[in-house]
Formats: sequence, structure tokens, C-alpha cells
Amino acid sequence: GADTLLDKYFCDVYYPTGTAAANLPPCESVKAEVTSDLTAPLPTLSLGDPTKPALFFVHGWPDSGAEFAAQFGGLCYGPAARFRCVAATWQNFHPDLPNAPLEELTLQTTIDKLAATMEAARLVDTTFVIHDWGSFVGYQLMWQHPHLMNRTISFDIGSGGHPSVTYQGQNAIACDTHNSIPSMTSARYWDAPCPDCATWRTAWPYATNVSFRGLVPKLRPPKTKPLLFVWGNMTRGKPRGKESLFFDNAWLEFVESTPHGRVVSGTGDHW
Repeated sequence: GADTLLDKYFCDVYYPTGTAAANLPPCESVKAEVTSDLTAPLPTLSLGDPTKPALFFVHGWPDSGAEFAAQFGGLCYGPAARFRCVAATWQNFHPDLPNAPLEELTLQTTIDKLAATMEAARLVDTTFVIHDWGSFVGYQLMWQHPHLMNRTISFDIGSGGHPSVTYQGQNAIACDTHNSIPSMTSARYWDAPCPDCATWRTAWPYATNVSFRGLVPKLRPPKTKPLLFVWGNMTRGKPRGKESLFFDNAWLEFVESTPHGRVVSGTGDHW
């Protein structure tokens, strides 16, 4: 059946174009091979041979499983691909699905649903790939369900640092008032690839008095899992300053203390 994330956002919003796409197959070819499952505990997009090592992706705000279109094309497309890709989409982040019941809009429920989705996908030798809120939730999942992944790649979100939190307050207002203007404005300001995705219904993680119910968060993942931390050194077209860093030097040292732990920075932003 139809899936707007696949039919629209996968190629039109998230797949690289121009020189960035030089080493990737045509998006339409990739999209034609991707499977959508709206009936899983969390809806998924998947591509590749189920017997191959898995990459399981978790997005953050204001994105969806379609955020990882380039990784699908570069790592999981075609008979020679080394990996299978599976990307989940959180409650209230899928445009084709109704709003979740309020009691399901908690980070702990997301962790539970992600774990169930990973179990249902029957993943092999799993690399856990997480970004933004997906990183925060992913670290909790690593503690609660360590058997579900063998190693982790996290983008941009660690622990420590003193980033600007203005957008977080704006997103909380968007959620509380059912008004998408504050959250869409935040997304545009930070150059999110899909500002139109930043509807009020996706802002619920920022209503922390509700979203943190039932969760005793751990600020770092287990030290026993290999961890690769990747971050971009630019924000809004300028070299990144402390106001937009979601980690500190202690975090980078922690990453390198994990088995085979490594930090990689490159030209790019939060996305």
C-alpha cells in the first residue's frame, strides 16, 4: 500500500542530489526495492537481504525513517550490498497514521515499541544507528535491551554541553497548543531538511513533564558496547559554536573508552 514517507519524503526530501549523490544509485531505483510496513509495533521502511548484517535506524525530531534514504541507497541496495537496512518511525511522526493515544506519547513507550520492532524484524548482527532524540532514546534502549544490538553509531547527540534550548521551549508550546507554527519556525531556523515535518504532533518529546513519565534516564550508553560518534562541525553555514553542541569533551573521551570507540567529525551540520 501507499506510504507517504516512501512515496514522497524518501526521494524528494532526504535523498542527496547533485554532487552528494554522485556515488549513489538513482533514488527511484532504490525506492522501488524498499518495503513499507505500517503494521509493525512502529512502522518501518526496510531494504535488503534479511540474512545480511542489519543496520537499524532511529530518527529524531522532526524526521522519520525516511531520513536515512542515503544510507539505504549507499549500504543496502543491490545484490552486492553488505547490509540490510531497517528504519523505524516514532509515534505521531508518520503522516499516514493517526495520532497516538496520549498515554503512548512517552519516551519509555517509544523504547518499548522500538525493542518490539527490532525483535519482530529478526535482525542479524545488528548495528544500531541513532540520531537526535533517537540517540537519547537509543542510549536508554541499549541499557534496557542490550541483546538487541552489537554496536552503535550515534549522530550528534552525546551528553554534556550547554546548547541553546530556545527551540525546545518553542516545541513544547507547539505541542501544548496544537499549533505547528512555533515548531516549524524552529525547524527552519536550524536548517532541518524537512521543516514541514515539524508539526505540533511531532513535538511531544519536548513536553518533558509528560514525555519523561516512567523513565529514569541514563545520560550515557553502556560502556561495554562499541560506539562510533559522528558529528558535523557546522551550524547554519558557520563553524559550530558551543551553543549548538550537544556534547562536551568528557563525552568524546567516553566514546573513545568504549571497545573500538571512535569519534569522527566532518563538514556538515546536525543532520
